[in-house]
Amino acid sequence: MAAEEVAQLYQAFVDQDPAAAIQVVERVRASGVPQDALFDRLYAPAMGLLGGAWAEGAVDEVAFAQASVIADQVGSFVMPALARGDTGVAVVAGTMQGDLHSIGRTIIAATLKEAGFRVSDLGADVRPRGFCECVEETGARIVIVFAEMMETAREVQRVREALASSGLDDVVMLVSGGPFTADPSLARAVSANGVVPGAESALRLVARVARDRAVAVDGK
Repeated sequence: MAAEEVAQLYQAFVDQDPAAAIQVVERVRASGVPQDALFDRLYAPAMGLLGGAWAEGAVDEVAFAQASVIADQVGSFVMPALARGDTGVAVVAGTMQGDLHSIGRTIIAATLKEAGFRVSDLGADVRPRGFCECVEETGARIVIVFAEMMETAREVQRVREALASSGLDDVVMLVSGGPFTADPSLARAVSANGVVPGAESALRLVARVARDRAVAVDGK
């Protein structure tokens, strides 16, 4: 994938121009890049540029949040046409209430979906009860809560409390975001079962949790 197209998609995110972003995706697809490769070769690098620009201060918090919304809207255009075999494992993912960051969640959710997990992506600014409602609707026993600000990271404890009050104590709650990566003890402080630094670790952790739960159910 040429760096030019990746840069153009990044710029469309920053310009809050979903039409331009979709045009870039369609142009790259028309050039011969297969649907299954669009995410890895175009979308993920563009979001990496956006995340880097925010980390370096090239875009401010508001611009980053607004660009993330556009990235969310374009995400469905770059997903593989056919996911791998359905694992039957349901996962709920969402960004904590008060936090509008979406890039990390979008990448991880898409990666899990591609691997065959049944991911319900609730988006950003999700209230604690919203996680519980989705767990109850889908039967999921794995929740990934994202938070990129220290203030919202500390609030993740409210999700655990909401799950407990709904009788969902057996749900495995994983957390993801800069504050948790920088300080793993924060995950323990909010009663999380583990930290997800990125997409690769998400695959390993979710697969391990699913395997461990299956063994426990089977009594083996």
